[in-house]
Amino acid sequence: MNNKGLFVLIGVWLSALTYLQFSSDPVVISDKGSAVIAYVHGDTIQQGMLLIQTLEATLREKMTEAESVLKAQALPLQEEAQELINYANSGQASADEIDIASRRVGEIESLLEGMQYEAEQSFALHEQAMQDTIAKHLTGTLRTFSEDQGIDLVLNWGLSGEGVLYGTDSRDVTMEVLEALNDPK
Repeated sequence: MNNKGLFVLIGVWLSALTYLQFSSDPVVISDKGSAVIAYVHGDTIQQGMLLIQTLEATLREKMTEAESVLKAQALPLQEEAQELINYANSGQASADEIDIASRRVGEIESLLEGMQYEAEQSFALHEQAMQDTIAKHLTGTLRTFSEDQGIDLVLNWGLSGEGVLYGTDSRDVTMEVLEALNDPK
């Protein structure tokens, strides 16, 4: 090939690159063509997913059980506190006895608050474990489903909020968007 042919070839190649760089064609997101985006109604998923129903039922049972245990543990303390209050108010108690009763009632209140706090923390841990299990199952299922269906992105749509539930490997386009935003066209 002679030099003139090489310059023509380079000129055509540069013209093509320039055209592609400045044309208004959309940016290709993947090498498969345009991205396939799907959505699910998250509220319907939440209401109809058997795993959620099962885990919520188990969580309710644990909560009811914990409330029973808490009530059983708290009852003797509550009865003691009530006896102390009744004695202090009976008119038979001395000032020192009233002071002792008052301190013990304060101790009982602290014990009951601690028991309530521990029960709430235990419930929160069970609830978090449930949410983690649901998220793991949902993510795995959406990944498999999306790959089988050729879907690149699954969005949640509904009252439970919008957001990405699944997406193929991401591509950071921040700089390209920034350039487009700052382009004086």
